[in-house]
Amino acid sequence: MKEEKIRIMSIISYYANQIFKETKKYEFRKSPLKESDLNKKIYIYSAKGEKAIIGYLKVKKVLLGTTEEILKKTGYDKRNDKQEIIDYFGKNNKKCYALELYEVTRLKEKIPLQELRKIDPNIKMPQYLKYIYPNHPVYNRIKKSK
Repeated sequence: MKEEKIRIMSIISYYANQIFKETKKYEFRKSPLKESDLNKKIYIYSAKGEKAIIGYLKVKKVLLGTTEEILKKTGYDKRNDKQEIIDYFGKNNKKCYALELYEVTRLKEKIPLQELRKIDPNIKMPQYLKYIYPNHPVYNRIKKSK
């Protein structure tokens, strides 16, 4: 059986913690996610904070719309923190994406970037999404995480 590539998505720690608490059911992005990445395990790299892989999630579907449509489709139009989404996209953005999340899991032991750099000093974490293939030196370390 062919081994699956690892997907790593960068999410700011503040939002990653909301995802783990399940108060945030959508990840908002200015770029879509590929169809081939839907319903696959995507590891969460905590950017601007822990600088570690801290968990994983799956994306059920990708919603597309204007800023206003995305707010309505996700229920953020009724939330107190809707202004964060408006600030991120801009008030009249025509192409906004909301990734509907499920199977969100926090790792028992995070994988610090420092540890991965001991295996591959040149590894860089993504600004959005990165693939790690089975022949990459850190592949097995990430795969064995619990």
